Amino acid sequence: MDKIRVIIYGCGVMGRQIAQVLFGKRSFEVVGAVDIAPELAGKDLGESFDPPQKVGVVVEKDADKLFSKAEAQAVVLTTTSHLKDVFPQITQCLEAGLNVVSTCEELSYPWRRSPELARELDSLAKEKNATVIGTGINPGYLMDTLPLILTAPCLEVKSVKVTRMMNSAKRRLPFQVKVGTGLTQEEFREKIKNKVITGHVGLLESIYMIADGLGWELSEAVELPPEPVIGEREISTGLGMVKPGDVLGLTSVAYGRKEEKDVITLEFCANAAVDEEYDEVMIEGRPNIHQRIISGVHGDVGTVAVTVNTIPRAVEATAGLKVMKDLPPPKATL
Repeated sequence: MDKIRVIIYGCGVMGRQIAQVLFGKRSFEVVGAVDIAPELAGKDLGESFDPPQKVGVVVEKDADKLFSKAEAQAVVLTTTSHLKDVFPQITQCLEAGLNVVSTCEELSYPWRRSPELARELDSLAKEKNATVIGTGINPGYLMDTLPLILTAPCLEVKSVKVTRMMNSAKRRLPFQVKVGTGLTQEEFREKIKNKVITGHVGLLESIYMIADGLGWELSEAVELPPEPVIGEREISTGLGMVKPGDVLGLTSVAYGRKEEKDVITLEFCANAAVDEEYDEVMIEGRPNIHQRIISGVHGDVGTVAVTVNTIPRAVEATAGLKVMKDLPPPKATL
Protein backbone atom coordinates (compact mmCIF):
# COMPACT_ATOMS: atom_id res chain seq x y z
CA MET A 1 0.00 0.00 0.00
CA ASP A 2 1.38 3.41 -1.00
CA LYS A 3 1.60 5.81 1.91
CA ILE A 4 0.12 9.30 1.67
CA ARG A 5 2.92 11.81 2.12
CA VAL A 6 1.87 14.60 4.48
CA ILE A 7 3.25 17.94 5.65
CA ILE A 8 2.18 19.43 9.00
CA TYR A 9 1.63 23.19 8.72
CA GLY A 10 1.30 24.59 12.24
CA CYS A 11 2.89 22.62 15.08
CA GLY A 12 0.83 23.88 18.00
CA VAL A 13 -1.19 21.59 20.25
CA MET A 14 -3.43 20.16 17.53
CA GLY A 15 -0.75 20.04 14.84
CA ARG A 16 1.67 18.01 16.90
CA GLN A 17 -1.06 15.69 18.19
CA ILE A 18 -2.07 15.00 14.59
CA ALA A 19 1.57 14.51 13.63
CA GLN A 20 2.16 12.04 16.43
CA VAL A 21 -0.88 10.00 15.35
CA LEU A 22 0.25 10.03 11.71
CA PHE A 23 3.65 8.65 12.69
CA GLY A 24 1.86 5.70 14.30
CA LYS A 25 -0.21 4.80 11.23
CA ARG A 26 0.97 2.79 8.26
CA SER A 27 -1.19 4.70 5.76
CA PHE A 28 0.80 7.93 6.09
CA GLU A 29 4.31 9.30 5.98
CA VAL A 30 5.07 12.71 7.50
CA VAL A 31 7.65 14.29 5.20
CA GLY A 32 7.82 17.82 6.59
CA ALA A 33 6.64 20.35 9.14
CA VAL A 34 6.31 24.14 9.19
CA ASP A 35 6.05 26.56 12.10
CA ILE A 36 7.47 30.03 12.71
CA ALA A 37 7.56 29.73 16.53
CA PRO A 38 11.19 30.13 17.64
CA GLU A 39 10.84 27.36 20.23
CA LEU A 40 9.89 24.90 17.45
CA ALA A 41 11.63 25.99 14.25
CA GLY A 42 14.87 24.12 13.55
CA LYS A 43 14.09 21.34 16.01
CA ASP A 44 13.03 17.75 15.47
CA LEU A 45 9.24 17.60 15.28
CA GLY A 46 9.16 14.70 17.70
CA GLU A 47 10.65 16.80 20.49
CA SER A 48 7.20 18.33 20.97
CA PHE A 49 5.44 14.94 21.20
CA ASP A 50 4.17 13.38 24.42
CA PRO A 51 6.47 11.67 25.26
CA PRO A 52 9.24 13.37 23.23
CA GLN A 53 10.97 11.29 20.59
CA LYS A 54 13.20 11.68 17.55
CA VAL A 55 11.33 11.29 14.25
CA GLY A 56 13.84 12.73 11.79
CA VAL A 57 11.61 15.57 10.57
CA VAL A 58 12.89 19.07 11.27
CA VAL A 59 10.39 21.90 11.75
CA GLU A 60 11.11 24.58 9.14
CA LYS A 61 10.15 28.25 8.96
CA ASP A 62 9.99 28.57 5.18
CA ALA A 63 6.93 26.76 3.81
CA ASP A 64 7.70 27.43 0.15
CA LYS A 65 11.19 26.01 0.53
CA LEU A 66 9.79 22.88 2.15
CA PHE A 67 7.05 22.49 -0.47
CA SER A 68 9.63 22.61 -3.26
CA LYS A 69 11.58 19.64 -1.93
CA ALA A 70 9.24 17.46 0.15
CA GLU A 71 7.23 15.78 -2.67
CA ALA A 72 4.13 15.65 -0.48
CA GLN A 73 0.52 14.98 -1.48
CA ALA A 74 -1.30 16.75 1.33
CA VAL A 75 -0.90 19.43 3.97
CA VAL A 76 -2.61 19.32 7.36
CA LEU A 77 -3.10 22.99 8.27
CA THR A 78 -3.81 23.78 11.92
CA THR A 79 -2.96 27.45 12.42
CA THR A 80 -6.13 29.47 13.08
CA SER A 81 -9.94 29.39 13.27
CA HIS A 82 -10.58 32.30 10.90
CA LEU A 83 -10.54 31.99 7.13
CA LYS A 84 -9.20 35.46 6.33
CA ASP A 85 -6.14 34.72 8.47
CA VAL A 86 -5.49 31.25 7.05
CA PHE A 87 -6.33 32.19 3.43
CA PRO A 88 -2.73 33.11 2.44
CA GLN A 89 -1.45 29.82 3.87
CA ILE A 90 -4.05 27.80 1.97
CA THR A 91 -3.23 29.55 -1.31
CA GLN A 92 0.46 28.95 -0.63
CA CYS A 93 -0.26 25.22 -0.33
CA LEU A 94 -2.43 25.18 -3.44
CA GLU A 95 0.16 27.01 -5.53
CA ALA A 96 2.45 24.08 -4.73
CA GLY A 97 -0.23 21.65 -5.95
CA LEU A 98 -0.93 20.25 -2.50
CA ASN A 99 -4.25 19.02 -1.14
CA VAL A 100 -5.23 20.85 2.06
CA VAL A 101 -7.04 19.42 5.09
CA SER A 102 -7.49 22.14 7.69
CA THR A 103 -8.96 22.48 11.17
CA CYS A 104 -9.94 26.10 10.42
CA GLU A 105 -13.55 26.23 11.62
CA GLU A 106 -14.65 28.91 9.16
CA LEU A 107 -13.35 26.78 6.27
CA SER A 108 -15.84 24.01 7.12
CA TYR A 109 -18.53 25.86 5.14
CA PRO A 110 -17.21 29.22 3.88
CA TRP A 111 -19.69 29.85 1.07
CA ARG A 112 -22.03 32.05 3.15
CA ARG A 113 -19.72 33.91 5.54
CA SER A 114 -16.87 34.46 3.04
CA PRO A 115 -18.22 33.82 -0.47
CA GLU A 116 -15.49 35.74 -2.30
CA LEU A 117 -12.68 33.91 -0.52
CA ALA A 118 -14.49 30.62 -1.09
CA ARG A 119 -14.76 31.28 -4.83
CA GLU A 120 -11.07 32.20 -5.02
CA LEU A 121 -10.04 29.02 -3.21
CA ASP A 122 -12.33 26.86 -5.33
CA SER A 123 -10.97 28.38 -8.55
CA LEU A 124 -7.33 28.05 -7.53
CA ALA A 125 -7.81 24.50 -6.26
CA LYS A 126 -9.35 23.44 -9.56
CA GLU A 127 -6.58 25.18 -11.50
CA LYS A 128 -3.96 23.31 -9.46
CA ASN A 129 -5.90 20.01 -9.44
CA ALA A 130 -6.04 19.96 -5.65
CA THR A 131 -8.69 19.69 -2.94
CA VAL A 132 -9.30 21.99 0.04
CA ILE A 133 -11.50 21.01 2.98
CA GLY A 134 -12.07 22.25 6.51
CA THR A 135 -12.93 19.63 9.10
CA GLY A 136 -12.65 18.51 12.71
CA ILE A 137 -14.97 17.13 15.33
CA ASN A 138 -17.07 20.29 15.43
CA PRO A 139 -17.62 21.80 12.95
CA GLY A 140 -16.93 19.01 10.51
CA TYR A 141 -18.64 16.04 12.07
CA LEU A 142 -20.75 15.97 15.25
CA MET A 143 -23.03 18.95 14.62
CA ASP A 144 -23.31 18.79 10.82
CA THR A 145 -21.98 15.71 8.98
CA LEU A 146 -23.35 13.23 11.53
CA PRO A 147 -26.87 14.75 11.61
CA LEU A 148 -26.97 14.66 7.81
CA ILE A 149 -25.94 10.99 7.79
CA LEU A 150 -28.62 10.22 10.38
CA THR A 151 -31.33 11.59 8.06
CA ALA A 152 -30.66 8.72 5.61
CA PRO A 153 -33.53 6.52 6.92
CA CYS A 154 -35.97 9.45 6.93
CA LEU A 155 -38.55 9.86 4.18
CA GLU A 156 -38.91 13.48 5.23
CA VAL A 157 -37.21 15.81 7.70
CA LYS A 158 -39.00 18.65 9.46
CA SER A 159 -36.34 19.80 11.92
CA VAL A 160 -32.90 18.97 13.30
CA LYS A 161 -31.63 19.75 16.79
CA VAL A 162 -28.08 19.00 17.93
CA THR A 163 -26.76 19.42 21.47
CA ARG A 164 -23.13 19.09 22.53
CA MET A 165 -22.65 18.98 26.31
CA MET A 166 -19.00 19.03 27.39
CA ASN A 167 -17.02 19.26 30.62
CA SER A 168 -14.47 21.90 29.62
CA ALA A 169 -12.22 21.10 32.60
CA LYS A 170 -11.22 17.92 30.74
CA ARG A 171 -10.03 19.85 27.70
CA ARG A 172 -6.67 21.46 26.95
CA LEU A 173 -5.92 24.83 28.60
CA PRO A 174 -6.34 27.00 25.45
CA PHE A 175 -9.89 25.66 25.14
CA GLN A 176 -10.65 26.47 28.77
CA VAL A 177 -9.43 30.02 28.14
CA LYS A 178 -11.55 30.16 24.96
CA VAL A 179 -14.77 29.50 26.93
CA GLY A 180 -13.97 32.05 29.62
CA THR A 181 -13.08 29.74 32.51
CA GLY A 182 -12.38 31.63 35.75
CA LEU A 183 -13.40 35.09 34.54
CA THR A 184 -15.74 37.32 36.48
CA GLN A 185 -19.08 37.88 34.78
CA GLU A 186 -18.03 41.44 33.92
CA GLU A 187 -14.72 40.26 32.46
CA PHE A 188 -16.52 37.61 30.41
CA ARG A 189 -18.95 40.05 28.82
CA GLU A 190 -16.19 42.57 28.12
CA LYS A 191 -13.96 39.96 26.47
CA ILE A 192 -16.86 38.62 24.40
CA LYS A 193 -17.79 42.16 23.36
CA ASN A 194 -14.21 42.94 22.31
CA LYS A 195 -13.74 39.47 20.76
CA VAL A 196 -10.79 38.74 23.04
CA ILE A 197 -12.53 35.41 23.58
CA THR A 198 -14.93 34.10 20.99
CA GLY A 199 -16.44 31.01 22.50
CA HIS A 200 -17.17 28.27 20.00
CA VAL A 201 -16.50 29.04 16.34
CA GLY A 202 -18.45 27.33 13.57
CA LEU A 203 -22.11 27.02 14.57
CA LEU A 204 -23.33 29.01 11.57
CA GLU A 205 -21.08 26.98 9.27
CA SER A 206 -22.71 23.80 10.62
CA ILE A 207 -26.20 25.24 10.09
CA TYR A 208 -25.41 26.19 6.50
CA MET A 209 -23.97 22.74 5.80
CA ILE A 210 -27.05 20.96 7.19
CA ALA A 211 -29.39 23.24 5.25
CA ASP A 212 -27.43 22.78 2.04
CA GLY A 213 -27.33 19.02 2.53
CA LEU A 214 -31.11 18.85 2.99
CA GLY A 215 -31.82 21.28 0.16
CA TRP A 216 -33.38 23.84 2.50
CA GLU A 217 -33.45 27.54 1.68
CA LEU A 218 -33.30 29.28 5.06
CA SER A 219 -34.94 32.63 5.62
CA GLU A 220 -32.31 33.41 8.25
CA ALA A 221 -29.51 31.86 10.30
CA VAL A 222 -28.66 33.47 13.63
CA GLU A 223 -26.01 32.81 16.26
CA LEU A 224 -26.89 34.28 19.64
CA PRO A 225 -24.16 35.87 21.80
CA PRO A 226 -22.50 33.32 24.09
CA GLU A 227 -23.92 33.25 27.59
CA PRO A 228 -21.73 32.56 30.64
CA VAL A 229 -22.34 29.55 32.87
CA ILE A 230 -21.94 30.77 36.45
CA GLY A 231 -20.44 28.64 39.20
CA GLU A 232 -22.55 27.83 42.25
CA ARG A 233 -19.68 26.19 44.14
CA GLU A 234 -15.90 26.24 44.02
CA ILE A 235 -14.56 24.06 41.21
CA SER A 236 -10.98 23.14 40.33
CA THR A 237 -9.88 23.59 36.70
CA GLY A 238 -6.63 23.61 34.82
CA LEU A 239 -6.66 27.40 35.13
CA GLY A 240 -7.07 27.25 38.92
CA MET A 241 -10.03 27.33 41.29
CA VAL A 242 -13.21 28.99 40.02
CA LYS A 243 -15.09 30.78 42.78
CA PRO A 244 -18.89 30.77 43.13
CA GLY A 245 -20.30 33.59 41.03
CA ASP A 246 -17.50 33.44 38.46
CA VAL A 247 -17.59 31.89 34.99
CA LEU A 248 -17.26 28.12 34.49
CA GLY A 249 -17.70 28.19 30.72
CA LEU A 250 -20.37 29.14 28.23
CA THR A 251 -23.39 28.15 26.21
CA SER A 252 -23.74 29.10 22.54
CA VAL A 253 -26.96 28.67 20.58
CA ALA A 254 -27.64 29.12 16.88
CA TYR A 255 -30.68 28.42 14.77
CA GLY A 256 -31.74 28.30 11.16
CA ARG A 257 -35.26 29.38 10.28
CA LYS A 258 -37.48 28.44 7.36
CA GLU A 259 -41.07 29.58 6.84
CA GLU A 260 -41.07 31.28 10.28
CA LYS A 261 -40.09 28.07 12.05
CA ASP A 262 -36.78 27.10 13.65
CA VAL A 263 -35.82 24.03 11.60
CA ILE A 264 -32.19 23.74 12.72
CA THR A 265 -31.13 24.35 16.32
CA LEU A 266 -27.58 23.90 17.57
CA GLU A 267 -26.70 24.17 21.25
CA PHE A 268 -23.08 24.04 22.37
CA CYS A 269 -22.43 23.98 26.12
CA ALA A 270 -18.93 23.72 27.58
CA ASN A 271 -18.32 24.35 31.26
CA ALA A 272 -16.42 22.85 34.17
CA ALA A 273 -19.55 21.76 36.07
CA VAL A 274 -21.03 19.41 33.45
CA ASP A 275 -21.72 16.08 35.15
CA GLU A 276 -23.23 14.18 32.21
CA GLU A 277 -21.41 14.67 28.93
CA TYR A 278 -23.16 13.71 25.72
CA ASP A 279 -23.66 14.50 22.05
CA GLU A 280 -27.27 14.34 20.93
CA VAL A 281 -29.04 14.54 17.59
CA MET A 282 -32.84 14.79 17.43
CA ILE A 283 -34.50 14.68 14.03
CA GLU A 284 -38.20 15.38 13.65
CA GLY A 285 -39.37 13.61 10.56
CA ARG A 286 -40.72 10.37 9.17
CA PRO A 287 -39.55 8.55 11.19
CA ASN A 288 -38.21 10.55 14.12
CA ILE A 289 -34.57 9.85 14.96
CA HIS A 290 -33.01 10.33 18.41
CA GLN A 291 -29.33 9.50 18.90
CA ARG A 292 -27.34 10.20 22.06
CA ILE A 293 -23.63 9.43 22.35
CA ILE A 294 -23.19 8.68 26.03
CA SER A 295 -20.19 10.49 27.60
CA GLY A 296 -19.79 12.44 24.36
CA VAL A 297 -16.81 12.45 22.03
CA HIS A 298 -13.63 13.98 23.42
CA GLY A 299 -13.03 17.12 21.39
CA ASP A 300 -9.26 16.90 20.98
CA VAL A 301 -9.18 13.17 20.25
CA GLY A 302 -12.14 13.54 17.91
CA THR A 303 -10.62 16.48 16.04
CA VAL A 304 -7.35 14.62 15.54
CA ALA A 305 -9.18 11.50 14.35
CA VAL A 306 -11.58 13.21 11.95
CA THR A 307 -8.75 15.29 10.48
CA VAL A 308 -6.49 12.27 9.99
CA ASN A 309 -9.30 10.14 8.56
CA THR A 310 -10.30 12.88 6.12
CA ILE A 311 -6.85 13.02 4.50
CA PRO A 312 -7.47 9.99 2.22
CA ARG A 313 -10.88 11.37 1.22
CA ALA A 314 -9.31 14.69 0.26
CA VAL A 315 -6.54 13.06 -1.76
CA GLU A 316 -9.10 10.90 -3.62
CA ALA A 317 -11.60 13.75 -4.24
CA THR A 318 -12.08 15.77 -7.39
CA ALA A 319 -10.40 19.16 -7.37
CA GLY A 320 -11.95 22.20 -5.71
CA LEU A 321 -13.10 23.59 -2.39
CA LYS A 322 -15.16 20.91 -0.65
CA VAL A 323 -17.19 20.62 2.54
CA MET A 324 -17.66 17.39 4.45
CA LYS A 325 -21.07 16.62 2.93
CA ASP A 326 -19.38 16.55 -0.50
CA LEU A 327 -17.13 13.61 0.36
CA PRO A 328 -17.85 10.00 1.33
CA PRO A 329 -18.03 9.79 5.14
CA PRO A 330 -14.56 9.33 6.65
CA LYS A 331 -13.71 6.10 8.41
CA ALA A 332 -10.93 4.96 10.71
CA THR A 333 -7.62 4.67 8.85
CA LEU A 334 -4.89 2.16 9.59
